[in-house]
Amino acid sequence: MPDIVDVQVDELLREAEQRLRGASAPARPMPPVPVKDSAPAAEPPATVSKKQLAVRKPQAQPPREDTKKDTTGPNWFNLPKTDLTPDFKRDWQLLRMRGLLDPKHQKKALRSAPPEYSRVGQVIGGPADFYSARLTRKERKQTIFEEVMGAHDSDKLKGKYAGIQCNKTSGKKAFYQRLVSQRRKRQN
Repeated sequence: MPDIVDVQVDELLREAEQRLRGASAPARPMPPVPVKDSAPAAEPPATVSKKQLAVRKPQAQPPREDTKKDTTGPNWFNLPKTDLTPDFKRDWQLLRMRGLLDPKHQKKALRSAPPEYSRVGQVIGGPADFYSARLTRKERKQTIFEEVMGAHDSDKLKGKYAGIQCNKTSGKKAFYQRLVSQRRKRQN
């Protein structure tokens, strides 16, 4: 099978481009396809011009912009992308499980993945705030986790756990043994 020379490929591509533009391609005879001999041809055929030998360079494409933006845009005050540090992940997990810390207050569940765009800040009390509404220095904490654990009453959970265990064991073997031991105490 005869091989196609680079010059012929260029010519075919030019004709295809002209057809796509709507102009008809000039009817030029194609240069003959050389048959492969034992020695490759070092020079192109004499009928090929220097213009046809010019190397085709691809058109420069404009650089692609990243599909992911770094900010939300001016309508959302250019909120930056969330920086997923270990502290932020821990705080997000704590916010998601805040219903477990205080079962009396029902809160809407947060999604498992942190928001794509967010910023963590610190609330600073102004001098116009009422004095009793401000936190003292001892009450101020560095992270959300420290603040929640500082305000959290662990005795409340222990009492709740003990109550659940007491209800679970009532009517079972342990309940019956305790009842029998109380009867023996009364008889003595």
